[in-house]
Amino acid sequence: MLMKSCPSMGLHRVYLLPLGESDGDPTGLVLVPFTTPYADGQSLRARLQAVLGQQLRGYSLALDVPRHTAKGTLYILRRDLESAKRCLASGLPQLEIGCAASGSCAGALSCH
Repeated sequence: MLMKSCPSMGLHRVYLLPLGESDGDPTGLVLVPFTTPYADGQSLRARLQAVLGQQLRGYSLALDVPRHTAKGTLYILRRDLESAKRCLASGLPQLEIGCAASGSCAGALSCH
């Protein structure tokens, strides 16, 4: 239904590990909301995977084609979170992470 009402929006979702309750568990997944400008959705996906490598356990991605903006969620192991934030800061400096990116802080992790 969403795709019919918003034909210019593209959705892409990849899950590599199941989500579960993991407070404090270093092997638990953390959901990291983000927003970023992009020119091409395929190159954005490739860039995310190249920058994060094995730290990226999955992601969801929504592309706003007319605005050249992507919003999504990265799934990263808690133990890899600090390293992943450093990789994102150097490899994708225009990517915004946290509550401001998601529009809602419910369950989101901020980088602050």
